[in-house]
Amino acid sequence: MNIIITYIVYIGQCIYSTLPAIFANMAPIFVKNIPILNYPLDFDLKIKGKLFLGPKKTFRGLFAGIIFSMTIISMQYIVFRYTKFKNLGIIDFNTVNFLALGFLMGFGVIFGDAFASFIKRRLGFAPSKSIIFLDQLDCVIGGLLFGKIAWNFPIKYGITIIILTFFFHILGRHIGYYLGLCESKW
Repeated sequence: MNIIITYIVYIGQCIYSTLPAIFANMAPIFVKNIPILNYPLDFDLKIKGKLFLGPKKTFRGLFAGIIFSMTIISMQYIVFRYTKFKNLGIIDFNTVNFLALGFLMGFGVIFGDAFASFIKRRLGFAPSKSIIFLDQLDCVIGGLLFGKIAWNFPIKYGITIIILTFFFHILGRHIGYYLGLCESKW
C-alpha cells in the first residue's frame, strides 16, 4: 500500500511541476478572442503552396504561453520560498533559475505545437485535423526539451509526464470539445 501512495504522490509532484507548461499549452485558447498580436508566426509564408504553420499559430499565442508559464512558475517559486510546502513539486528552486525555466517551458510548449503544425502542413493535414501521438505529445516534448536547458530534471519525471500527458490530453480535448472551447475531440 505504501508503494501505491508513493507513486500517487510522485505523480502529483510531476503534475504540479508541469503546471507552467500545462498553462502555457492552454494560454492560446484562453486569449483567442483578444485582438492584439493576432499575427501568424509564419507571416503567411508558404512552401510549395502550403502554409508554413497555418493561421492558428500566432504571436498572441506565443506570448500568452510564455506569460502564463512564467506567471505559474513565479507562483510556485513563492510557495516554495515562503511557505512550508517545498515538496509539492520536484523542482528545487534553490538550484534552478525559475524565470528562465518558466520562459523556456512556455516557449518550448508553443514551439512543439508549431513544429507539429509544420509537419501536418507538409503532410497535407488540415489545421484542425489530429494525428495520434503527434498532437498529444508535441507540446510536452517541446516543453521538456527547452526546459532541460534550465532544469536538469530526472529522466523518471520526463517519462512520467510524457505518459500522463498523452492520456490527459485526450481527456482534456474531449472535455474542451463538449464545453465549446475546442473544435475537435482530438
